[in-house]
Amino acid sequence: MNRLVISTTLCLLSLVTAASSRAEGVFIDVEAAKALVGKPEVRFVFADSDKDFAKEHIPGSAEAFAHDLTLLDDVRACKGLPMCEAKAATLIGTKLSIEDKTQVVVYDGGPGANASGTWFFLALYGHKNVRILDGGLATWKAHGGAVEAGAPKAMAAKTFKPTVQWDMIANVDEVKKATGDAAHYVLLDARHNLEEYTGKQLQTGLTAEGKESTVARGGFIPTAIFSPWTKYAGNKGGVADKPTLKSTTDIQKQLEKLKKNGYAADKTVISYCHVGLGRGSFQYLALREAGQKNVKLYVGSWMEWGNTADLPLGVGAASE
Repeated sequence: MNRLVISTTLCLLSLVTAASSRAEGVFIDVEAAKALVGKPEVRFVFADSDKDFAKEHIPGSAEAFAHDLTLLDDVRACKGLPMCEAKAATLIGTKLSIEDKTQVVVYDGGPGANASGTWFFLALYGHKNVRILDGGLATWKAHGGAVEAGAPKAMAAKTFKPTVQWDMIANVDEVKKATGDAAHYVLLDARHNLEEYTGKQLQTGLTAEGKESTVARGGFIPTAIFSPWTKYAGNKGGVADKPTLKSTTDIQKQLEKLKKNGYAADKTVISYCHVGLGRGSFQYLALREAGQKNVKLYVGSWMEWGNTADLPLGVGAASE
């Protein structure tokens, strides 16, 4: 075999290996997911709203809307976690019927932001076998996957003991430090609505279970770069047979554009949005999958920062 053939073969093997690594890590393709239906110790979890769940979902799914998994009171009381550990253990074990050995497939309608939030939540509390259905429900249906309508069904309670992966998150104290340490940190604001970043639009979030309120102040965290999650999304429209993330090459090109604003691969990157689990977790996932080693999610995000009167507000136009 000549050198050209060897070189070409090695290159192709490298690409296949990289693709397989990505597929076997966070994401699961639709055919592999369909093969899990009906198997014991498998749980499908729908990450969009309860209204969306009622319209259609994969049969037997549990429901955990990403937006509702962050409780501001818990963020403040439990070192930046979206829920205090005991509460998260109850939700994961009792409501979702998930234990350590459960194989979990998280999905949303297709765009992936909500799926990333519920994936992040489970991974943060130490679940080792949770993956995202690439292409979401749209791709599932396009490939003949069954769906059903109606409210979530009661499931057998399981026991889940959290093992928090603290290196996945940054709390408010680390974010404050980051705003004054540009040599070692960069903050990325994943909100795609410019009106949120500039403070013209205020969003809601949960302060406690069943208690929703609008954030008190608008704006952005000082020094944060406007970096919409859609820049990394391969399927923001939620259509069938499109990958959740853009290619690694395309994501790296987007990061290259951010270098003029202070991004560097050797810095710790902190992603945030409004409630953390959603647009912020999607950006976290995209950067991690593209090879960014030091990346964290500020779970409290704008819901915490905007509701804390003595924290400074960023001023000026977006620095995308």
